[in-house]
Amino acid sequence: MFRNRMIITAAVALAFAASLATGAASSAAAQQMGGGQTDKRKLTTIQTAKHDAVEVRFLNLPWGERTFAYLEVGGDDYYSHRNWPFAHLTLSKSATWAGHELAPGDYVLYITPKTATEPMSLTVASFKPGPTGTFLVAGDVFTEVPAGATTIASVPVTFQKEAPVSDHLDIAVAQAGDGADIKVHYGDRWLTQHVTPK
Repeated sequence: MFRNRMIITAAVALAFAASLATGAASSAAAQQMGGGQTDKRKLTTIQTAKHDAVEVRFLNLPWGERTFAYLEVGGDDYYSHRNWPFAHLTLSKSATWAGHELAPGDYVLYITPKTATEPMSLTVASFKPGPTGTFLVAGDVFTEVPAGATTIASVPVTFQKEAPVSDHLDIAVAQAGDGADIKVHYGDRWLTQHVTPK
């Protein structure tokens, strides 16, 4: 009788373990098939683009056309009223940007959404990086403008709509004339800003 109880107990334990394994496999399959898809925003990593004295770090954010449209034309209570810090610019030499002087150091580049009275704009603000060396955090697409950031200048910007479409944010830094072009490609939107190191 004791032996029978042991056999029954072992059988129950095996059945329970099998049900857990089956549940885990089903959960994984559901995620792969869309039942519980992983949020791509949480998988973003910090990327780096550099040329000479100009370095740009950014998150490879997944393209969200509807969200970006809120920055361009408004229409959403959250995205239309929130600044979007999308890149960390580091200069190893003093430089000029859009007619403004930039000292060597760290800068946050952020977009301010269009309002009823103001166009969408790009702001360059200096800041002091913390222990991690950047305000960017892998997997955090809602990073705020760094506390204490000092605005250097803001200019109106318009992203050009062109093919091809990228499924994530990509930024390249390349030599151009007397300095470097920072080329932002997000979905089918493009923006180029020129920086001239001295």
